[in-house]
Amino acid sequence: MPTVVVNTANPAANIRSGWIAAFLSMCIWTGFILVTRLGGTGTLTSWDIAALRFGVGASIAVFFLPRILLPPFKVIVLFSLFGGIGYAVVVYAAFRMTPAAHASVLLPGALPFLTAIIAWLWLGLRPLRKRHIALVIVFSGIVLIAVDSFSRGPKLTHTQILGDLLLLCGSSSWAVFTLLLSRYPIRPLAATVATTLGSALVYLPIWWLFLPSTLEQAPVGEIAVQAIYQGVVVVFLAMLLYTFAVSRLGSQTVALLMAFVPVVSALAAVPLLGEPLSLLALAGLAAVTAGAILGARENHETEPGFECR
Repeated sequence: MPTVVVNTANPAANIRSGWIAAFLSMCIWTGFILVTRLGGTGTLTSWDIAALRFGVGASIAVFFLPRILLPPFKVIVLFSLFGGIGYAVVVYAAFRMTPAAHASVLLPGALPFLTAIIAWLWLGLRPLRKRHIALVIVFSGIVLIAVDSFSRGPKLTHTQILGDLLLLCGSSSWAVFTLLLSRYPIRPLAATVATTLGSALVYLPIWWLFLPSTLEQAPVGEIAVQAIYQGVVVVFLAMLLYTFAVSRLGSQTVALLMAFVPVVSALAAVPLLGEPLSLLALAGLAAVTAGAILGARENHETEPGFECR
């Protein structure tokens, strides 16, 4: 991986470039919600979108293989299971059932809460007392989204609740992946390459042989959008921009900016996808955003994995 040389002679330029990278990273994660929801209403199946993510991502990852040191096989398996297949399969399926506002709350919004709970149950790491209020606020946002799903009628409720549950499963999977990154610290590019290649090697043969696909019927434009965004922009570009921003601004500042991803993506879905926001959904968005900001301000070592792809 090329070494980034920081120009210490011009700190103002460093800070400015860091803010640009952080802003672009926020835009990418916001776009992930919108583009994936758009894919969920299109011709491609959720299995196809996952295949495009891993297939295109793996073709790029192969290029970086000579430049990195891969982690042990056990770590590759764990990364691929939780940060690759386990996350992508359930999340892409969920986007066919639930609106962007719910995904905004239950993916990036709920991630700090789920990570804290899993770290407590799995590793015995209790959240700091000063973060309890932030976690309670985030949890209240999740509850408000659940109430919003139950208020939409029996038929829609069953489908949307299943989608919400799948989003929580995907967020939990990414939370485990985040904790694994802390337990097995390796360079970001190596983690990305290992996760993408491991996922592709397992998932693509299963998709080709057994899973339903509408790839041949889908418009070329739809395929191109999902392939480029999921396999290139999200998997590689977002990671590089994020790590660059953290190196220039610090993790706490970047985490504060990323806390706005849920509300920006949900509000953008109103004109772009035609998905109106209910008062309950708005309240849920406000709660998770406030909780994320409060938690980031109080946490001096915010985990970089808290932005979802």
